[in-house]
Amino acid sequence: MDKAERILLVFCRLLKHEWLNKTSLALEFNTTERTIERDMQSIRAVLSEARSPAVLLWDRQKGSYILSHYQHRPLQSMEALTILKILLGSRTLRFDEMEGLVQALCGLLSPRDEMEFSQLLEEELDGYHEPAHHQAIIKTQWDLQQCIREHRKIRLHYSRGDDMRTSHVVFPLSVVVSDGYFYLIAVVEGTAHTGPAFFRLDRIRSFDVLHGGSHLPEEDAFSLRRLRSTTPFMFGGKPVRLTLRCKNRAVEALFDKIPAHTVLSWEEDTVLVEVTVSISGFFRWLLMQGDAIVIIGPEPLRQAFIQTLQRIQNAYTDIKEDCPK
Repeated sequence: MDKAERILLVFCRLLKHEWLNKTSLALEFNTTERTIERDMQSIRAVLSEARSPAVLLWDRQKGSYILSHYQHRPLQSMEALTILKILLGSRTLRFDEMEGLVQALCGLLSPRDEMEFSQLLEEELDGYHEPAHHQAIIKTQWDLQQCIREHRKIRLHYSRGDDMRTSHVVFPLSVVVSDGYFYLIAVVEGTAHTGPAFFRLDRIRSFDVLHGGSHLPEEDAFSLRRLRSTTPFMFGGKPVRLTLRCKNRAVEALFDKIPAHTVLSWEEDTVLVEVTVSISGFFRWLLMQGDAIVIIGPEPLRQAFIQTLQRIQNAYTDIKEDCPK
């Protein structure tokens, strides 16, 4: 068997997603391991020249090669439509950014599906309303993600909701999307509060990458999974444990919003649940649930929410008194 035949046979086996051990191949083809390495380099060169999505990987522990991502198929129309609905429904991006993203998505379709999809794309984009902040997001979140990957500390120039400009030195941890906004989750340097803070990306005016990496204390080890389970509302604050009584009609909404819950008991029409949440964000969400979800304890937090309800009632009472008769 000559070199070309050997490489072709090896490549066919790689296409079958076989793990190919270098030593075994050398014995099988009565050659040296160095020759097998040169064969693999030839295969890599061909893949690169053809701009193939396939990648020839080497596993040192197994002493073997495998071809990864060799099965490339066009995006299906039903998949593209699902992604399109999620993107447009999120309303997280400016119109030009959303349009570019959706057109890139359309380019992944097969030529036939792309023609059929383009009309639907036009109709969907026609009804899209960009967020009120009108800020570009895609480049900012990518730059922040690079800082996170490289463990870089940054100085954040931020504009709060009341337009007050602030500056913070932060250790960026993650960028997430919640309720229509992109957020940077970061630990703020020089603050007594050890928990992460949340910064809306559309309110970040600029940031400077500082010299030196970010070395968080071990006790501040960040778990995005744990954070999402206890802070699904993108508001800071120390997590607290609450006991709630939830009517059946709101059980699904509660469980979807706070997956990390503990069911204490089921009754005929209600369920008793324990959750761990940050109070400021949870109170805002709880107001939308009406009488379907009630705080049972602890008592100080129950009273705090009652005071929130009373302030709302007083605001409506004041309006009634000011109305002309």
